[in-house]
Amino acid sequence: MFKRVLIFIVVMLAAVNLAAQAISLGAPLATVRLTKTEIITQQQYRAELAKVERMGGRSLTADEKQEFLYSMIDDILFLQMCERDGIRITEAEVTAYINQAKSQLGSNVSDQQFEAYLTGQGIALADLRSLYRKQILLQRWITSTKAAEIAAIPQVGPQDVLDAYELYKSKLVRPDTARIAFVFYEFKDTTEAERRKGLELMRTLAQNVSNGRESFDAIRLRASQGGYQANPSPVYFAKNDEALQVFGKKFYDVVFALADGAVSEPFDTEKGYWLVKRLEFFPQKQLELSDPVAFGQSNTVQEYLTQQLAQTRQNDFLNKVLADLSRTLRAQAEIKITGSL
Repeated sequence: MFKRVLIFIVVMLAAVNLAAQAISLGAPLATVRLTKTEIITQQQYRAELAKVERMGGRSLTADEKQEFLYSMIDDILFLQMCERDGIRITEAEVTAYINQAKSQLGSNVSDQQFEAYLTGQGIALADLRSLYRKQILLQRWITSTKAAEIAAIPQVGPQDVLDAYELYKSKLVRPDTARIAFVFYEFKDTTEAERRKGLELMRTLAQNVSNGRESFDAIRLRASQGGYQANPSPVYFAKNDEALQVFGKKFYDVVFALADGAVSEPFDTEKGYWLVKRLEFFPQKQLELSDPVAFGQSNTVQEYLTQQLAQTRQNDFLNKVLADLSRTLRAQAEIKITGSL
């Protein structure tokens, strides 16, 4: 459980409530006993391994497969320990976590819509409930048994931030960035008639702007009535590889060739026709501690480094606590590997 809780979003599909398995299916792979005997079958192991490999996009090595088996063993040992030591949670608490996750999709999302969304992501609701149950149990165990150690984690001080800034200074650089607005006609198919339709529309909009009949903001705001699309508000477009890959070289070149305040001629990419207005250009800059990490964000470099340092210390503490717990429980338990991976 321990590694999977630490990175629970990445390996969400690996969560499985092994403690609830009353009947063993398939050949035994491992037998585990802290307070009661439970079996991990070859079938269970391979099913969970397949989920992790599918999520990671690669096959695990032999050492990683061995480590994954022991993470499943740790899962069982932790749940048995919680049962033994009276660490419990209610289904209502798990449901509250589920509802919090559901609320991130919108205020009026029904249970059926949420479950359909999870299914589309390849996640079973039962697995998600199991995952949250373990996460809550782990949080409860840590806060009840490690409160003093948590309080003793050193706070991030000014010198820590200054040292981190010097260490990562070369990466704290804002690239050339343009603030832009655009309108866009998306191709519905690849026919010549469709391309001609898009070009004619964009040319009309460009002429209306150039002769003063309409402002660029006006054509942007009435996009939904005009049969085209537009960004709801200006966006920041960075001069980097990510922007080049996402938008393509033509879009990239047009944006950085424009002067501030200028509107491009209609141009096409494989997705459709565009009109772009460059509002303002910001040259590359070495970020200072008081600068925002990125345009449109209020978080400063100082706040970002402070948060990252604090998170690193918390993660180091959690890794040590979980490693110690794993060693302790494995030493107390009877563990037999009876099959081959």
